[in-house]
Amino acid sequence: MCSCGQSNCSSPGKHPRTANGLKDATTDHYQIADWWREWPTANVGIATGAISGIVVLDVDPRHGGNESLDRLQSEGGMLPITVTVCTGGGGFHFYFQHPGGTIRNRTNVRPGIDFRGDGGYVVAPPSNHASGDVYRFDEGRGPDEI
Repeated sequence: MCSCGQSNCSSPGKHPRTANGLKDATTDHYQIADWWREWPTANVGIATGAISGIVVLDVDPRHGGNESLDRLQSEGGMLPITVTVCTGGGGFHFYFQHPGGTIRNRTNVRPGIDFRGDGGYVVAPPSNHASGDVYRFDEGRGPDEI
């Protein structure tokens, strides 16, 4: 069940708990602590794009993402080693530094591949997935390791 408490939630663990969602994103430690007190079982969301300085390649194997990623890498070369999250759904989030300018948030770039840029967000560790698995940093690819 989703931390929102609704048994019929249409987006378990992936919708904002605050009134303005992504527009409420902050790095203010006091505000974040208040939210954790109010919603201790909520997941973590990170805004992507220029606001956070990151963009994320989202690979979902349930929709052909692994095959699409293999094809992309055969066409353009291997992805650089970067901070990588193993998602609760069995996929991966590859984090990159935002290169500047406007980087659009795009879904279905290829089957099973989305790109989270300006105006987007990702669910981050140690969040829970509807599958029962957790989001975690890939071994050796956490933010303090790369």
